Parts: sequence; C-alpha cells; structure tokens
Amino acid sequence: MVSRGGNESNLYRLRPEQLFELQTAFHQIDSNHNGYITGDEMRECLQRFRIGYTDADIQRVLSQMDFNRDGRVSYDEYMTFMARVYRGEITY
Repeated sequence: MVSRGGNESNLYRLRPEQLFELQTAFHQIDSNHNGYITGDEMRECLQRFRIGYTDADIQRVLSQMDFNRDGRVSYDEYMTFMARVYRGEITY
C-alpha cells in the first residue's frame, strides 16, 4: 500500500475515514497490486460488484484521472481525482 503517513489526510484534504475508504477502493480495483489501475481492472471490479458501466464510461473516467496521460492511473492520480469528487469539485 502506498502511504504518506499521517500527512496524507491533509495532503488530499480528506477526513481519515474518507482516506481509508479511497485507499481500500484503490486496492480492490488494482487487482494485480502494481500500484496502477487499468481499464481492464476497473471493468473487472465494476462487474464483480455488479455495477453497470459502458466501456465508454470507464474510458472517460480513467482519462480524467490519468493526469500524465500514460494510459494508466497511479495511486496519486486516483487519490487526487477522488479527493476532488469527495470535496464536491467534480460530480458524476
């Protein structure tokens, strides 16, 4: 697990329980535990939880998370994006 210790909550401006929720979700999605989320991993996770999204939906969300445009979403990219969702800066 990637962690920045006690300051991580302040870095993303999240409450500790929100931080824990997001960390847990990241590690559930990152099925091969390499520290990145791919479209295939996102799709598999959504199917596992019976959440219906189209491939276009998944690609749209991943492209918004993939700040450096390398085709995958790192832990930091995911946390930065999801913290903005939690703070109400991005809505879905």
